[in-house]
Amino acid sequence: MKPVRLGAVVIPPVTAIILATLLACFIVSGIVANFVPTLAVGISYLPVSTAAVLDGQVWRLLSYAFIHTLEDPWHVLMNSFFIYMFGRDLEVRWGTSRYLLFAVLTVVIGGAFVVVAGLLIPGSGGVTVGASAFAQGLLVAWGLTNRDAEMRLFFAVPARGIHLVWLSLFLWLLQAVSTSSTSASAHLGGMITAAILVLGVWRPNAVKLGWSNLLEKLGLKKKQKLYVVPKPSDQKWVN
Repeated sequence: MKPVRLGAVVIPPVTAIILATLLACFIVSGIVANFVPTLAVGISYLPVSTAAVLDGQVWRLLSYAFIHTLEDPWHVLMNSFFIYMFGRDLEVRWGTSRYLLFAVLTVVIGGAFVVVAGLLIPGSGGVTVGASAFAQGLLVAWGLTNRDAEMRLFFAVPARGIHLVWLSLFLWLLQAVSTSSTSASAHLGGMITAAILVLGVWRPNAVKLGWSNLLEKLGLKKKQKLYVVPKPSDQKWVN
């Protein structure tokens, strides 16, 4: 897949597809709700809720991310903004496959957090929509990956990448104790998934290195070869 160019802006392919899909789904769901109400019943099978998932409708753990509340267009716009701002860099850094896996895992685990919250906290198992688990996961992942990168919050306040992580945690805390309709559980699921992937699963560490060495000694994994190639400019050997 080729990246999408919008003037001087280059958007990697998966990020471009996700953004286009979210906006298209918002427009289609708005048209259905306002002009074709007989089809609205189909959309009602997409949001995630504790009762629906426990009833066997497990596809909702993924499908809810494609639907945003029609009462507040800022919902889809803000999620799209975060995906655009941080998804582009991470897709290029990770590659298409890992980036797509990240998107699926943050959404599904975010949905699972909604289900668990509905079981543990009475009254919190309401219907949830939106790609916020993915968007918040991207924000945390970017901050952890680029801890010392200089940036400006809200295009004005000087900050570093790690400050995004602390800001995300602070905003999540405000959402968790507020009475707003924002799903703090989905946000938390996406944020925790991002932290685990960036700091643990995808980060080289002693445990993973030891396991790899053990597999090599047992003959269950081939030892990686070191290839030496000539440097084209002066023919000196480099590895």
